[in-house]
Amino acid sequence: MTAVAYLFSGMLVWGAIGLLVDHWVGTKGIFAGIGAVVGIGGGVYLIVRRLGA
Repeated sequence: MTAVAYLFSGMLVWGAIGLLVDHWVGTKGIFAGIGAVVGIGGGVYLIVRRLGA
């Protein structure tokens, strides 16, 4: 359950940051997609680092 929370929260937080950047720059979803991928990558990193999976 912790692993799922890491993935989901990372995707949400970085996706939201990407949405803010999209709004600021004037693009439609480019940075939100990049942010979601970065968030998933960060979640995987946390899973490996903290849970040792």
